[in-house]
Amino acid sequence: MGVESVRGESSHQEHPFMALAAGNADQSQGEVYGMHFVYSGNFIGQVELGQFDTVRVGMGIHPENFCWKLEKGESFQTPEVVLVYSDTGYDGMTHQFHELYRNHLIRSEYKDKKRPILINNWEATYFDFNTEKLLSIAKKASELGIEMLVMDDGWFGHRNDDSSSLGDWYVNEEKLNGGLKHLVDEVNKLGLKFGIWFEPEMISPDSKLYEAHPDWAIQIPGREGSLCRNQYVLDLTRKEVRDYAYESVASILRSANIEYVKWDMNRQLSDIGSYGLPADRQGELYHRYVLAVYEMQERLVTEFPHLLLENCSGGGARFDPGMLYYSPQIWCSDDTDAVERLKIQESTAMIYPLSTMGAHVSDCPNHTVGRVTPFETRGHVALAGTFGYELDVTKILEEDRQMIPKQVAMYHKYNDLVRSGDYYRIASYQENHYFDCYEVVSKDKSEVLVTFVQVINRPNYKSRRITLKGLDPQKNYCLEGEDTVYAGDTLMYAGILIQNPWGDFQSKLLHFVEKK
Repeated sequence: MGVESVRGESSHQEHPFMALAAGNADQSQGEVYGMHFVYSGNFIGQVELGQFDTVRVGMGIHPENFCWKLEKGESFQTPEVVLVYSDTGYDGMTHQFHELYRNHLIRSEYKDKKRPILINNWEATYFDFNTEKLLSIAKKASELGIEMLVMDDGWFGHRNDDSSSLGDWYVNEEKLNGGLKHLVDEVNKLGLKFGIWFEPEMISPDSKLYEAHPDWAIQIPGREGSLCRNQYVLDLTRKEVRDYAYESVASILRSANIEYVKWDMNRQLSDIGSYGLPADRQGELYHRYVLAVYEMQERLVTEFPHLLLENCSGGGARFDPGMLYYSPQIWCSDDTDAVERLKIQESTAMIYPLSTMGAHVSDCPNHTVGRVTPFETRGHVALAGTFGYELDVTKILEEDRQMIPKQVAMYHKYNDLVRSGDYYRIASYQENHYFDCYEVVSKDKSEVLVTFVQVINRPNYKSRRITLKGLDPQKNYCLEGEDTVYAGDTLMYAGILIQNPWGDFQSKLLHFVEKK
């Protein structure tokens, strides 16, 4: 039994992580061994119970379609596996992964720095935008306290849907009249930073690049390749292809004051073959591709050391520690519904720091599932991540728009705590099907932020008792907005009653501060 991916990335389907837990282990007690593969390509993790009750565990590059030819005197560097041991249950394992990745894996200057609150135009406009529409969103966003505008897919080539232009990374001036620099300068004048979307690893058949270089796509020589999302994957194992893709991104960044890049990858690898490799090295393509992506992103963060880079792959299909070495955050999922995100973010946070999880307040009815949730709840859920917006602030309800400055203030107030504190799972909606609760405790245990989300209300449940974790039992705490003083041990062992809000999809933040 085990987990695996042969999709050329760590994948949506399974993740390069396993945990072996004692039978009595739970969130806060029992032995847990965690294993996490620091790699962004094909992987396999296996667990085998032998006839003498011995357990063998293995994790590494998946052997399917993989071989590597070593000449005399050459060596091969294998990716690393992070091993974590906890005798305090899953919480102890989580804290070790979080500390390790925050302090020893992520290199960006943003790892210890507040990220700008961004608004991404994707769910606001999709491909239908121009300079005027983007500036109208930026103007209103600036008035509300948002700090960055990110222009998503559709700004290049002749791309008005997903059927063309990947690889043609030049500005579509029919959309961006006046050019990219003009747009960036105008956004900067409004007091906002500017970010941009790329998908550098891909090529559309309907593109000038493909017309000139059809052999640059990954495909089995002599056979027609398979399209996925109307695109092929560029053969980045070839230096000339890699250099072209890198320069396509870098030249755009050099042309204007661009401070953020969303690097996307919207299809997986298939039809594995390369015109740049001899027959006896075709099995090296998968691994060489991963190394090529690493090389490109290393060049990017070296040339642009102050750039905020966010990785993405159709959402979270390449959310792995290999990519975190190059970017301090990764888009968690294209599913932005607040209820869905509770499950997604809880599972992601088992291994990854909250500061790595791209999370936005999006429009309602939600564009993925059609669910309507309160604007306040969407903000509370997105707070357990990088926090941003993915909607058209010029079109939302006025009552929702008026809430944005309050959410902006909420982010600035709590972000240091969320970014660096210890995360605890209190109650899981995935398990109880009614409510979710989690908390973040500061390192000195002087404050704790509790998020409570009532997903489905029930009759005759007027309150719920929540026991907190990780506090100092000798300290006293005040709940913000109240005069009552609570002892730390009381909050951890007796708990506190949270009055159930009326209705479904309701949420509360509880902020406890040490009483000195």
